[in-house]
Amino acid sequence: MKNESWILIGALPALLVGQVYLLGRKLSEPEKMMRAIPEGLTPAQTQIILEYKDWLALQNLEFNTAFQFGAIRAAVFQQKGLPRYFTFQFHQRLTFSAESYLEDLTILDTSNSGSIGLFPRPGAYAQSFPNISAQELWRRHLEGEAQLTKKFGFQWKPINRSYYDLVVEAMRVRMQYNRSQFLWPVRVLYRFFVTRHRIANRSIVEQFP
Repeated sequence: MKNESWILIGALPALLVGQVYLLGRKLSEPEKMMRAIPEGLTPAQTQIILEYKDWLALQNLEFNTAFQFGAIRAAVFQQKGLPRYFTFQFHQRLTFSAESYLEDLTILDTSNSGSIGLFPRPGAYAQSFPNISAQELWRRHLEGEAQLTKKFGFQWKPINRSYYDLVVEAMRVRMQYNRSQFLWPVRVLYRFFVTRHRIANRSIVEQFP
């Protein structure tokens, strides 16, 4: 029994690495994972979004698109005339994310899911604040964007591209970079178990003072 236990313990890392490898393969073809939702969101999901109707209007956030990415259903709102997006993500629980894009796919990503930063790349900036409210997340996102503008001179101008095109191309670039690294599945697991906890609640202002 002891030998069998050690075999199982030894096999677990290999299993995890295999799962990450398969996930990386899927994410490398994001157009196959991202699909429209012809039937729309469920009534319960729609009702949740309606609870934020007034706040969305105050931020000039207008409905852009809804889609399913793997097991996640998402409703995306865009700030009028700007490359800023706010997303409701429905999976095991409701989470929020905010994104700002430049034409070269430089991106600032702010999330309250706690799983951000697993697949980093040059030109991708991320901050994670687990479990904060939508309103606070949006405030932190704009604060981070202002810091990047001040620090690096980024200008977040209107982009004449669809959200779908931005996400698909950015994901493809991200995965190409990650999969080019030596032992990349092991690196992803390290970020999941170690790094993501270190970067949680570290704002862009703190990361790039």
